[in-house]
Amino acid sequence: MPAVAMTDEGTVAHRGHEVWWGRAAGPNSPTAAPLLTVHGGPGICHDCLEPLAGLSEDRPVLFYDQYGCGRSDRAVNPDDYDIELFVDELAEVREQLAPGPVHLYAHSYGGPVLLEYVIRRQPTDVLSLTLSNTFASTRSLAQGWDRRLAELPREHADALRAGPAIDAEAFGAALGEFMRRFILPMAPPEPLERSQRHSGAEVYHRMHGSSWFEPDGQWSEWDATESLDMIGTPTLVIGGTHDQCVPELAQALAAGISKAELVILEAAHLPFFEVPAEYLRLAGDFLTRVEAGR
Repeated sequence: MPAVAMTDEGTVAHRGHEVWWGRAAGPNSPTAAPLLTVHGGPGICHDCLEPLAGLSEDRPVLFYDQYGCGRSDRAVNPDDYDIELFVDELAEVREQLAPGPVHLYAHSYGGPVLLEYVIRRQPTDVLSLTLSNTFASTRSLAQGWDRRLAELPREHADALRAGPAIDAEAFGAALGEFMRRFILPMAPPEPLERSQRHSGAEVYHRMHGSSWFEPDGQWSEWDATESLDMIGTPTLVIGGTHDQCVPELAQALAAGISKAELVILEAAHLPFFEVPAEYLRLAGDFLTRVEAGR
């Protein structure tokens, strides 16, 4: 699958660096409110969200690469990466590309960025939120990983907890099994491979930490659970039965947001690749219903 052809693209200046953005829009010049997407990782870049361009027949779909990955600039000093920077970055991208009515979407580690933006800034003209395969507490995320590791054969779980420095071959085999079960049970599509090639390892290490399963980075103590009641925006929460973000994380998000709808798909962490037609229909119908006032 080749890269999605953007209708237009450019950069937004933020704190002395350039942040790349792209807009996908259908041939009929859709006029519905745009959908601004926030990718996860941290640092995996927008390419992995390209299936969402399938919604562009009805509305512009906006993508951007967060600082430190993809086509955006990278920091000379990784200490520049912090939570405030990425929240400010989203605010600036939104201000430049979609200052009016807008739908906001986040996947995986994009969820914390989006939640912090909405909770801290209380932005106006946000019509809806879509929170896909994400979480409101990093500690709860890690607890969910413990559950998923317990579902693996003992030797795989032990290898993943030990890390690649102990036995790289065993770790690689175990990680492959974890990803097949809880990330994507199929060969990686080209956009996902491209996203991984252009990802920002320094962003990941700084923001998440040195180990996949034991976060110790900037997000490690983050917990927005008690602040979810500040969100009054119609929200779609999507989880997956086999997701590394266990379904209870999606349930907790939906329970904490007053106008939330919860859908748990029969899928893992990347449902827009695994069940694309169902996923896009679900997301598109939600946006349409919000705009119709239903």
